[in-house]
Amino acid sequence: MPIYEYKCEDCDDEFELFFKSFSSIKDPQCPSCDSRDVGKKLSKVTFKFGGTINNSAADNYYSDPSNIGKNVEESFSRHGVQMPDSVRKSIDDARGGKMPDGLDI
Repeated sequence: MPIYEYKCEDCDDEFELFFKSFSSIKDPQCPSCDSRDVGKKLSKVTFKFGGTINNSAADNYYSDPSNIGKNVEESFSRHGVQMPDSVRKSIDDARGGKMPDGLDI
């Protein structure tokens, strides 16, 4: 069920239109001034794949947050690079349930 964002070229109104399916998409019309001179905006897109369909081993691995820290540790070790203390602290904080400093999520 797609949702598209548009901007009216005549009145500068921004609006969204919801369509029941991709085949039901029609020419948009501005709800403020009834103009058909509208442009589609670029929107952020998010996909979430759930259940067992389309889940790869990597999807399942990273669904456990502690594995992200394990991967970082293994990467430093594999490349023979010493992990900075700040990275170690972020991993330890995350494992303890604290959001690492500097992440605005």
